[in-house]
Amino acid sequence: MSLKENVNAIKEELSTQEQFLESVIKAEGFWKKYKNIIIAAVAVILIGLIAKGITGYIHTQNIITANKAYNLLLKNSSDTKALALLKSSSPELYSLYLFQNSAQKNDLAALQKSKSEIKDPILQELLTYQINSLDNKITVADTEIAKDFALLQEGYLLLKADKIKEAKAKFSHIEKNSPVRGVVELLNHYQGK
Repeated sequence: MSLKENVNAIKEELSTQEQFLESVIKAEGFWKKYKNIIIAAVAVILIGLIAKGITGYIHTQNIITANKAYNLLLKNSSDTKALALLKSSSPELYSLYLFQNSAQKNDLAALQKSKSEIKDPILQELLTYQINSLDNKITVADTEIAKDFALLQEGYLLLKADKIKEAKAKFSHIEKNSPVRGVVELLNHYQGK
């Protein structure tokens, strides 16, 4: 029996080695068949990861550059080099700076010049509101974002002109949950001169 057991053990060992050799041969065949595709896939993944890293680094550097330029402009608004740097590194922040700078001056010509340079639609609308506010030509149709503020300002201008009923009609269009509602309630009590 022991000879038979030894023969069976040898057969099992040969069978195991045979299976291992067979799987190695299959893997080698798979590698030969798909080698180019596997190498290309690994290369594409590596290139993608490298490109993502480089893009992230460039984006971070642009943010740092834009922040430095913006800080320089806050200290000295006439720094043309910092303004050009801000415009090239972050057009959105450049638009915001133009809006902020022209709105602080309350200069109609500066606001209109900024409006031609700013491309952001929200800032365009706020500039339109600011320009019309300086001209006392506020209309609700001019601005969707600052609708309640426009209604408040229109009503206030009507109150100044002693048109109390028209002012109260404007105030009635302002929503109950509006941030300007408290001011509207105070102005509603105004009865004229």
